[in-house]
Amino acid sequence: MYINGRWTPAHNGATFPTVEPSTGSTITEVPRGNAVDIDAAVRAAERAAVSWQFTDAVARAAMLRRLAELVTENADELASIEAMDSGHYLAKARELVAALPLWLEYWAGAADKIGGRTIAVPGNKLSFTLLEPLGVTAHIIPWNYPLLILIRSVAPALALGNTCVVKPAEDTSLSALKFAELVHEAGLPDGVFNVVTGYGEEAGAALAAHPGVRGITFTGSTETGREVARLGGQHIAQVNLELGGKSPLVVFPDAALDDAVEVAVQGFCSRAGQVCVAGSRLFLHEEIADRFLEMLVARLEMAEVGDPFDENTQMGPLASKKHYDRVREYIEIGKQEARLLYGGGRPSQTARGGFFVEPTVFVDVPKDARIAREEIFGPVTAVMRWSSVDDLIATINDSEYGLFAVLWCQDITNALDTAKRLQVGAVMINDWFGELPMAPHGGHKQSGVGREEGLEAVHGYTQVKHIGINLDRSLAKSTDWAGAPL
Repeated sequence: MYINGRWTPAHNGATFPTVEPSTGSTITEVPRGNAVDIDAAVRAAERAAVSWQFTDAVARAAMLRRLAELVTENADELASIEAMDSGHYLAKARELVAALPLWLEYWAGAADKIGGRTIAVPGNKLSFTLLEPLGVTAHIIPWNYPLLILIRSVAPALALGNTCVVKPAEDTSLSALKFAELVHEAGLPDGVFNVVTGYGEEAGAALAAHPGVRGITFTGSTETGREVARLGGQHIAQVNLELGGKSPLVVFPDAALDDAVEVAVQGFCSRAGQVCVAGSRLFLHEEIADRFLEMLVARLEMAEVGDPFDENTQMGPLASKKHYDRVREYIEIGKQEARLLYGGGRPSQTARGGFFVEPTVFVDVPKDARIAREEIFGPVTAVMRWSSVDDLIATINDSEYGLFAVLWCQDITNALDTAKRLQVGAVMINDWFGELPMAPHGGHKQSGVGREEGLEAVHGYTQVKHIGINLDRSLAKSTDWAGAPL
């Protein structure tokens, strides 16, 4: 683990295996940190926070830019680690890693430009606000995009003067540890960035509950997010949550079907469906539904599922045996609730020990079916037909989730009207989602609170201080004091 600028085992020497999901074999052993190690990391971050807050913003920005350079220089190794440890197929892992410097450069550019405001108040007074860092921020990272989500949350935290303690997912710890090497090489002071590996119930819970943590960023399931919020609430930490989703992908009768089919495949098969914004509810207008499904099946038959290190692979395995079993269980549930149109099994010619699942399509899905309402987080989509826009919107909004939606529609007036009525944090029209550091990302309802990315993310890593100055030389001249009751 990386604590206070030094590499250290868990305090008790415990370790746990991290497994390659394409083969089921152990890659290596990782330190199994717990509350003792978390406490050491938080205390190191607290000590570092005193000077890091007042480090010139230009100097902080320079270190982030150097870190961006190091990510680029080490891109091949980082991509290989992601492919091996998390199951990203290598071509996609390379694309992701190539994009990561954008986040570091964006927040490096923002570091010396984020500030407070002056306020017009009555009387001869100066009133203004300062935006100050929270202090120690906790970053509890999921296993689906381990390096991207780590960087998208620590970049603004560091740029704005916070210090960080990262707890990566136990299934995908390796990229966080490699990133810590780059942080060290970039010259960030000891204690500013720390990584503690371990299980969620031992290390993650201890981090969320630690009274020294002033802000928590968590990405993961809604169930775990509730527990993180509860633990953080005990010491009134500021909590930012990006949680589950059951995102609708809606195809209107005037849609360009070739593009819409491709987006539908990307929507539920990208990252083997292990994406919070996955288009796992596919709403097809009845006029084009039959033709669309024919095209969808033809496209899925062309998909290459297999070894992440095979250059032809387009979809890799699920990230762990535990998650593989969960997705397989949902597929069996789906067979009882709806009609299986495509997939549902294990892809041929994949490694026997790997956690592979075929792209799976269910049709004739009742809107109250579990596969239509619950987050599966695998390459499974539930197809529903629609004819009335009002009924469509009512069905989409009748969900505990509200993260994301995609509309495929040539009539921009219809698309915008529909987008405004959907209870979600983001809507893409004739496009698919690609995260960028400039645009906010987050959800409504049980999909979370707060926003990552964009200038909206500033609120998640700062607190406001108001300063007022009476410019009159005599208190008696201040009108709001004259005759004030005691």
